[in-house]
Amino acid sequence: MNHDIKTMLESDLLERYLIGSTSSKENYKIEEYIARYPEVKQKYTELQEDLESYTMSFSRPAPDQVKKNVMKTIRKEKKRSTPWYYNAAAVIAVIFCTSTILLLYQNKQLLYKNGLVNEEIAALKSDILNTNSKLDDVKNQFLILNNPKTQKYILKGNRRAKNLKTVAYIDPVEKLSMVNIVSLPELPKEQVFQMWAEIDGKMVSLGVLENAQNKLLSIPFKEGAKSYNITIEPKGGNINATEENMVASIYLR
Repeated sequence: MNHDIKTMLESDLLERYLIGSTSSKENYKIEEYIARYPEVKQKYTELQEDLESYTMSFSRPAPDQVKKNVMKTIRKEKKRSTPWYYNAAAVIAVIFCTSTILLLYQNKQLLYKNGLVNEEIAALKSDILNTNSKLDDVKNQFLILNNPKTQKYILKGNRRAKNLKTVAYIDPVEKLSMVNIVSLPELPKEQVFQMWAEIDGKMVSLGVLENAQNKLLSIPFKEGAKSYNITIEPKGGNINATEENMVASIYLR
């Protein structure tokens, strides 16, 4: 079990949160854990049920002597009107039931709202990660294009892909590799272009080429690559290069 989850379950945070004695900072942490971790949510649900049971436990049967006195009074009562304490008991029962239902409803609403908030937080985190990834790409592009030791290779298609043209950039200092798709021929929907690096006589995949013209795309840097190659593969890419479908190849310096 995650150490943070274990610490949460062994502490009294959930109990204090349930009775409203936690700080706003603690509330944020607790609500996030309830939404993200099933074991924490289960524990919170159990505590809710325990609290409800505890509340119900205050409803005690009346002592025998009290019952006898009440029954004795009822027998002496000649009026047919309902005794006042019946009405009082009924009102108390209605108030108690209403309060319990309202409390349970509010708890469910709170959990639902917390779930929405956590979804929004997750979406924001995803946006931040995507933005950071784009910033890294821009940084790498700047490094690779401004490094005088960057090597540039132009891959042109053979007769099977005459309009194919890509430019590969390799920065051996920063260990960065990028490719600029100048033009890619149209392929059937069930086929894609895939790039490979030849290392020790084996073809290692560098990924499927996207039709993003005039845009630098990062590809994995492979130490000891002897050549870059492009093949036509089934949609989604292939594990092994189909060498008979080779459309472009260039040896590296």
